[in-house]
This record gives sequence, structure tokens and C-alpha cells, in this order.
Amino acid sequence: MDLNHYIEMAKASRAADGHVMDSGRPIRVLPGYTDLLAAARRAKTERRAVFPLSAVHFQEVAHSVPSPRQRGHVADVMEELSDFTYLPGRPSIVEMEIAAGLDKVYGAPPSYASMPLLGDSALWAFGRSGGFRFFNEITGEDTEAQLREELGDEAFENQLVEMRYFMERKLLEGPQDSEIADLRARGYAPETFQVGTESRLAFELETSATLKKYPSWRRGRLRDLIFAREVTHEGMTAFVHHLQQREEKGLPHELPEAAEMVTLWAAMPQIQVAATMKTRYHRNPGHRWKTNHIADIDALAVAYAYCDALLTDAEARTALSSAPELRSFGAYLPLNAAEMAGWIDSFPEVASPDDHVPHPLRAQPDTKPPAPL
Repeated sequence: MDLNHYIEMAKASRAADGHVMDSGRPIRVLPGYTDLLAAARRAKTERRAVFPLSAVHFQEVAHSVPSPRQRGHVADVMEELSDFTYLPGRPSIVEMEIAAGLDKVYGAPPSYASMPLLGDSALWAFGRSGGFRFFNEITGEDTEAQLREELGDEAFENQLVEMRYFMERKLLEGPQDSEIADLRARGYAPETFQVGTESRLAFELETSATLKKYPSWRRGRLRDLIFAREVTHEGMTAFVHHLQQREEKGLPHELPEAAEMVTLWAAMPQIQVAATMKTRYHRNPGHRWKTNHIADIDALAVAYAYCDALLTDAEARTALSSAPELRSFGAYLPLNAAEMAGWIDSFPEVASPDDHVPHPLRAQPDTKPPAPL
């Protein structure tokens, strides 16, 4: 769900808790969001659905919700529904899709181990693993074993849980105003993300300028043009890096033929979603590109390709729902919060394998008694 829907659910949650004012203004909950929040809570409690966050959520909370207090309210709902579960970011998805595609081209066994779609830390959305390591700051010695022995296993594990929660919560909601000066002295620079986004926005504005110069291209094979630019600008660095990795590991790394290259990139789900959305926007000469479009495309390129449903804004929904080349993905695109609530409630409650103990007499297909000595 887009950030704006989490903001509305945060209002619904506050109103349900009896708050009628926020910053001196009445809390007004838009239609459907009280039902959406209730449906999401039920589905999460009953383990019928997972509501993951993304790198874009993480970045947008910091940049689009200026007040620390308001960020806290939004983070309350995000935390409740997600349990700090995140989708991988586009760079990680690009890397895995390239690896899978090249393995197919070469007819080689998988070169990468399977990667879980969901991670339990905001760092997962940026291609990093969460967790803590303990060192003596003077000697550099690993002190985890010593701390565990001093505290005891149970107390040590409980301390880790508390530390992880504090870290994930602070990462999600961002710093308080009073903390920013000290954080900046330590290297905190959230505007770095904005610089990168603006650079990518400049690339789309350059494309728009080219199309303005050659308007007939908008009526022709525009998607081929956008697809090629998407591959070269967003994927080629990762592609070359992966070929280098394959060479270092002694794996096949020859440059595929032209037709194989087209097939390779055309088979990558998130590249297809991004190319489709950008084509839709560039087809309209009156479209005004903003950094928000770049963020939306980043989030939806992963979510539409790998999630079952997503609630986004009308512009993005139209770009996705009107694309016949994406219909095989099958992600549900509700029109509004009420439709999303109904879709969530339609999920049946199913048995979770985590709740069951395997029957001791249920032999595995390849299980054989040990051979006699």
C-alpha cells in the first residue's frame, strides 16, 4: 500500500482510539479507511495476509511526513501490520533476475541460492542483513560469547529482541528534531537519497525532451524505446558486474547474442513493470514528471511483480491496469480502500505449516532405513 493509504489508516486508528483533534485540526477519516484498517488487522492476526514495507516506504516516511509526531503515528500502523517485514529493493531484484536469466541462457545450474522474498529488517530493503555484532572497541575482539555467558542465554536473547525492536522502530520513524544535529555530526545525510532520485528524474526529463523534438515517436514503438533506455540506464551496470562475478567464479560469462539479450531482459518482471509505467507516462506529452513518479515506479516494479495485490494512486493504477503485457502477473488492483478491504476479507483462513508438528510416521519420499553394518 502506498504511503498515502498508511497515512489515512493512521488517522482512522487515531479516531478509533477516541482522538478528535490533531495539531489543532479535526481528524477527518476518508471513506473506506476504517474498514481497511480493520480488515488488515484481522488478516494479519489470523495470518491470512502479510503487509510488507519497501525501501520506498522507508524513504518516503522521512521525506514526506515532516513532523516527528506524525511520522510516529504512521509508523505505528506500519509496524502493527508489517512487523517490520520488508520486500527487497529493486537493485537486489535486478541482480537476482539477471542471474536467473543468464543461467537459463547458458543452460547452467542456478548460480545463486534461492533468496527469500521477505526480510525482517529495513536493511533487507537495501540489500543488507540486519542483526548485531559485539566487539571490544579497543582490541576489536568479538565479545558476544562473553556477554552471553555473563547474562545467560535467555537474558541475552531478550536483550537482542529489545535492541532489534528499538533499531527497526527508529529506522522507520526517523529521528526527532532534537536528535538531527548530533546525527549529522556522525554522518547522517538523508538528502543523499533525494540526490539520487533527482538524477534519475533528470534522465526521464531528458527522454521527454527527446520525444518533444520527435513527437512521432510517441505514436510509434515507444515502448521499445523506453524499454531499451530502462535496460541501459537501470540495469546494465548490474549486468556487467554480474558477468564479472561469473568470470571470477569460473562460470559461463560470454555475452549473449542480441536476440538472447532481448529475451533475457524481457523476461525480467520488474523491468517490464517499470518500462510499462514509464511508457504510459511518456505517451502523454502533457505529463509532468516528478520525483514522486520515480519513487512510485521503484516500489510498484517490485510490488506488482511479486505481490498479490497493491493499493496505489489512480495514475499508477491506470498505468498498470491498462497494460495487456502485464496481465499475466495477476496482481489485484483495487480502485479504493473499500475494495481493498473487501478483497482482504475474502481470504480464507488456512492452516499454517508453522502451527503443525510433523507426524512422526509420515516418511519422506527419499527416506530409507540405514543399511546394516
